[in-house]
Amino acid sequence: MTSVQRVFVPSVTEENGAATGLGVFSSEETAWTVLRQFLRKSHIMNLKQADVVIWDIDIVGDDGMTVLATMHCRECPVCKRKTFWLDLDNFSAMCTGQACEAWIEESTIEPGKIDYGWPPTRFLKQAETIEDALAEFRILSAELEAAGNTPDYPITSFQVE
Repeated sequence: MTSVQRVFVPSVTEENGAATGLGVFSSEETAWTVLRQFLRKSHIMNLKQADVVIWDIDIVGDDGMTVLATMHCRECPVCKRKTFWLDLDNFSAMCTGQACEAWIEESTIEPGKIDYGWPPTRFLKQAETIEDALAEFRILSAELEAAGNTPDYPITSFQVE
């Protein structure tokens, strides 16, 4: 049996500064899966940040720690819930609400471009900046509200959370 050389630790931080570790995992994939599942309920908690940290085994001090990702929670520009997680280091964002799942990421095909979408309507576009993508999402949200959707009364194509 091989020994573990590093572990992956997902955690969340509440607005009051209290941090909660979600476990210690030998696999990065498992750490991300646990974090994503936890963030699906972020709208019922008062979270401000989520992190995935790598700890190397048998290293003393901060040299053994590497922050893999830090995400900040904001109000989703589409569904208006506090479920929109932004990772500005990697130029990505995703609403973790099951009824929305709006997303933004840097294009892997055209560097410098931003891809974004909203799965419930297969909405997919490209923008020059994250700000342009967020503005387009706000327009989409306004159109949904004008059609009868409000943040407290989801349209029928949304799944119940």
